[in-house]
Amino acid sequence: MKNIVLAFSSVFGIGYIKLASGTFSSLFALIVWIFIPAAFAWQIAVAAIIVVASVIFSGAAEKIYAVKDDRRIVIDEVAGMWISLLFLPKTVFFFAAAFVLFRVLDISKPLFINRLQYLKGGWGITADDVAAGIVVNLILQGIKLGGGL
Repeated sequence: MKNIVLAFSSVFGIGYIKLASGTFSSLFALIVWIFIPAAFAWQIAVAAIIVVASVIFSGAAEKIYAVKDDRRIVIDEVAGMWISLLFLPKTVFFFAAAFVLFRVLDISKPLFINRLQYLKGGWGITADDVAAGIVVNLILQGIKLGGGL
């Protein structure tokens, strides 16, 4: 069971990359998202599943590593990235904008996002990434509606 937890929480080893594992896991999430059907029901289902999986697996991995939000835990980046991409057109512009904005917000943790990481266990690991994803998605939905991109 320990190996399953570590595999999923590290997104099959991406979390073990020494430099920029969060960026690599976000890029992985983006690539996988390209193949997820554009139907809203599919998007909601996969986003909900990854958020729940992130809370469960990251919380369990945190106990195994005995380190708060260990850098090897990157399933939360996948959850946040997928939230960033919900209901947006599958275009290079929106993929690139979501990726860059998500990484900026995930790293800088502005506004209320920083406080969320202090929740306990998997909730704290996942909540800040989900919040960053929501903010990114709202920004991009505004661009989509306002600019017709």
